[in-house]
Amino acid sequence: MSSSEIRRTLERMADAIWHRGPDEGGFFVRDGVGLAIRRLSIIDVGGGHQPVASEDGQVQVVLNGEIYNYLDLRSELIARGHIFRTSSDTEVIAHLYEEKGAECLTRLRGMFGVAVWTQRTRRLLLGRDRLGKKPLFYAQQGSRLVFGSEIKAILAAVPELAEPDPQAVVPYFRQGFISEPRTMFREIRKLPAAHWLTYQNGETTISRYWQLKFQESEPADRPVGEVVEELDSLLAESVRIRLMSEVPLGVFLSGGLDSSAVVAYAHKAGLRPLKTFTIGFDRPEWDESRDAQAVASHFETDHHVLHLSEEDLKAHLPETVLSLVHHFDEPFGDSSSLPTYYVSKLAREHVTVILSGDGGDELFLGYTSHQGIRFAEHYQRLPPWLKRRFLPKLARVGAACLPAGRKYGALRAVKVLEDSLLPFEQMYISKGALCSEGLLKQLFTKEFSAEASGFWAPQYPDDVTAVMHSRLSPLDKASYIDIRHRLLEDMLVKVDRMSMAHSLEVRSPLLDHRLVEFAASLPASLKLRGWQTKAILRDAVRRYLPAATLRKRKHGFSVPLREWFRGDLHEMVCDYLSPANGHLAPGVFNHVTISRLMAEHYKGERDHSSVLWLLLNYAAWNSIYDHARTSERWHQAAC
Repeated sequence: MSSSEIRRTLERMADAIWHRGPDEGGFFVRDGVGLAIRRLSIIDVGGGHQPVASEDGQVQVVLNGEIYNYLDLRSELIARGHIFRTSSDTEVIAHLYEEKGAECLTRLRGMFGVAVWTQRTRRLLLGRDRLGKKPLFYAQQGSRLVFGSEIKAILAAVPELAEPDPQAVVPYFRQGFISEPRTMFREIRKLPAAHWLTYQNGETTISRYWQLKFQESEPADRPVGEVVEELDSLLAESVRIRLMSEVPLGVFLSGGLDSSAVVAYAHKAGLRPLKTFTIGFDRPEWDESRDAQAVASHFETDHHVLHLSEEDLKAHLPETVLSLVHHFDEPFGDSSSLPTYYVSKLAREHVTVILSGDGGDELFLGYTSHQGIRFAEHYQRLPPWLKRRFLPKLARVGAACLPAGRKYGALRAVKVLEDSLLPFEQMYISKGALCSEGLLKQLFTKEFSAEASGFWAPQYPDDVTAVMHSRLSPLDKASYIDIRHRLLEDMLVKVDRMSMAHSLEVRSPLLDHRLVEFAASLPASLKLRGWQTKAILRDAVRRYLPAATLRKRKHGFSVPLREWFRGDLHEMVCDYLSPANGHLAPGVFNHVTISRLMAEHYKGERDHSSVLWLLLNYAAWNSIYDHARTSERWHQAAC
């Protein structure tokens, strides 16, 4: 390609992700190579233009994200003779790369997707942060490598890569996302978190540069007070270094322990005025706005609340769902993306940078599933006749006697008892599934199920599989899997895409890699104390938070889909999932099963809201990429 053709291609790619950086664009084109950036200006707003070059211009860098220790690194590099032209964190990477090559990534403390091009050696380095807070996608076509922060940037350069991947369909419907490195597009891949990719002379090499480690043996006892003080210090530092910004900054506040802790440490660091943002619902059982208001009042924040009602959503939900899928580039099964989208929109009206409490549950054992593991440990000690026959039978009889509207809770109790008898790997996979194995087999046609037989089993990255079969305790296994699997592929994807849809940068202090490593070094008994979740975190923040916040039960950032799909939003589901409208790929889905699911849910006989949301997102994705009208592509891709 000529330089002018490369420039036009880069402009299309940059335009496709304009929302990630509306402040300015930057380009580098030379000798058949091009880099482009859309910049959200936060650090060195006036001078930090990208791409950034080394002194001699041989190294070019583009960065999506923030490097929080860049000032320390900058001082070190200046002391060793490097000359800086800007005050940006991106330029630090250019100079650090000159000294350390790809190993420069190990010195970075932050969130990043970064590309470094070396003109002299014609070598490209791509790198992604340790926890995967920032995305990075790539596709290789012969000797050509195309990459970007979102899939849509790659498709802007190479539209023919919009080929569906049948091997990704079953994993999506099982867990609500597609695990790295695969995407829903056959030839497009994710660079895994904590990895770098080098590309030179048409050869690609991918390497891991960081590995989270839990101890297989119980660590030596430390006084709890000593652990609390070290955790308090790490939390304070992690929040403090994420407050650097030349533009307005705030905090997402749900009223739960994690986000409230971030507010507390931001307040302690002296952030004034402290702006906080939350979302409320018209259904009291889903609404946390009062809890958030209590924390906001305690710290006297400038608090903003967006109240969402079913009526508000009814008028805009179809186009909002399409907007969500557009920003995810793939079907995405987590319905909390809706409130995340709206609260990000609210926050962006006031700030450019926001801090969140993501990661607390994964690091400190805050989920009910972690309590479920402890329950299973006790339940498995019961006599066989009691745990295998009497109690499950009693729960089923009780469920059968209840009216339809109350069966759901009783059936969940039956499943908890059944799951508690499974080996850990099976139990945890079962608890995390959005769609059961039985329902999965009914959801697809026999023909597609036969094609998919080779990739029906759950797929996990090698390190997750290794941990599942390691000698770690079940709770440590669960924490590792949560961090490396659902947090990485679900929570962080949701937060990144929904915030960047509104050009809002989200920083996650609880996912500072030093804090993560410290949490992994602690015994599970300090995190789940009896049935008390996140015990050591509560100890650390007790001195700062209101007592009611410390006592608050976990709520979860979710929406009342079950009720909405039985109300006015039922019509939208019927429209999108109807075979007559062609939104679902023909030959893939069993429409008899889908009709049954919709009918049972609408009548209140069963709660199928999770699978209906999965189907709705998948149908919307199909309608955007026009896969539904080209069924031959599915069978060609599967062969």
